[in-house]
Amino acid sequence: MLSRLSEKVLGWIALGVLVAIGVGIWYMGEDARGNLWSWIWRSLTWLVIVAAVPWVARLFIRRVLEQSTNWAGVVLIAGFTLCDAILGVLLMHAWPSGCWWLMALAVLAVAATYNYLVSEYLAEQAGG
Repeated sequence: MLSRLSEKVLGWIALGVLVAIGVGIWYMGEDARGNLWSWIWRSLTWLVIVAAVPWVARLFIRRVLEQSTNWAGVVLIAGFTLCDAILGVLLMHAWPSGCWWLMALAVLAVAATYNYLVSEYLAEQAGG
């Protein structure tokens, strides 16, 4: 009973937050709204590409495993992370300032962790 009640309360809270965000976007100026949508599309584009890029390793993971050294894997993951960082710089509209640098580094660290996990999964699948 308590879980059902908390489910309903959280659902109403989520709906309220979405409505408040919609109203906030409605009352924004045209420039602010355009900047927000630009930021959303650039972020989503970066996220989709970053999520897809490490899976390319499926094509050559066996060659990396044949090297029999951890440095080959480090270079692979570092290369993917460098590609993520370069893509992020290309998609930025303006350089981050203040605490946005910390957020950008945190997001890049999450992308690097994702690259590592995908590479490990592909290595396991390839028999390494």
